[in-house]
Amino acid sequence: MSKPKLTPEQHLKGQHHRLMMSALDFRHALSAATFLMEDVDWEIGRCTQEDRRRFKCYETSMVVSYARPFSTARGMAAPFSWKQLGQGFAMSGEENNLHEMLIDARNRTYAHSDGDHSGITASIWRTNLGEGRTFDFLSVEGGELLLFDQAQVQAIHTFLWKVRHHIDKAVQHHPAPKDDLPVRVIDV
Repeated sequence: MSKPKLTPEQHLKGQHHRLMMSALDFRHALSAATFLMEDVDWEIGRCTQEDRRRFKCYETSMVVSYARPFSTARGMAAPFSWKQLGQGFAMSGEENNLHEMLIDARNRTYAHSDGDHSGITASIWRTNLGEGRTFDFLSVEGGELLLFDQAQVQAIHTFLWKVRHHIDKAVQHHPAPKDDLPVRVIDV
């Protein structure tokens, strides 16, 4: 069954909606990078396993939120493209490398659990219950080490600020009709 043909206005609105969703995803990635920079002391030995797990959650959010706009969605518009940010946006070689690293991390580690990237270990915790009886518990640990180091997170954070500036500008200037959007009056 084929998709219904969209009017030019519907197509523009779909593009604009996808661009707005992408802007939110990049903001979430930026927030996660900010949390990593603020909370991690970058010396793994000095933090608890719970802290490492929290930091891994931040990193996961940063990577998945960053990569989401580039994935095919089931909506009306194609995935995000850097071209949508206009001629004023250009990526340096370092920024392109960061982009590739983030997409690779999403594809290999965060969206799919590849065994070679998980870093988990398993061991049996055996408890003596007395009278020759034992209880075995299979403990699974690890997987909390961060993929990105401090310098990389700082570079990702700087890059995401740049992306945020350009995508917010693109959202504001997109040619989609906005007459059906609610208006909120803000007193200044």
